[in-house]
Amino acid sequence: MSTDQLIQNRSKGARHLLLVSGIAVLLWSGMEDSDALLVTLLGALLATATGLMLLASPRFRPVMARESIPRQGAFAGALIGTLASVATPLLMLFKDLRHAHIYPDYPAGMMLATLERMPAWALAGGLAGFGIGLLLKLADDRRENR
Repeated sequence: MSTDQLIQNRSKGARHLLLVSGIAVLLWSGMEDSDALLVTLLGALLATATGLMLLASPRFRPVMARESIPRQGAFAGALIGTLASVATPLLMLFKDLRHAHIYPDYPAGMMLATLERMPAWALAGGLAGFGIGLLLKLADDRRENR
């Protein structure tokens, strides 16, 4: 499989994931819920879809082609972790504006606390991506040695 075919397949998967996350956000935004766990999971899902779309774009192809698989994974994980810490408070704000209660479901302090976690989430995403990249590299090496 060529690199262009692989990128095209990833782009299709990212588009489907973006569609699923959009539907999930619309279903979630209609519910009366102020749980931070669900909005964080939705923010991570949306960030994963957006990050995969960005990484499959033509702008990142030269950068990603030069890097090793573990470095690609670390970069992708750090990008997704950073996007998750931005997407989550934006989803909170979206729901607060959509419902327009006197007392918001997600107060401003909760949104700010999520944004303050950006360095930790980026580091965690980078480390997780690096680990996944190492596993993929080991699987590739094992396949080549057979």
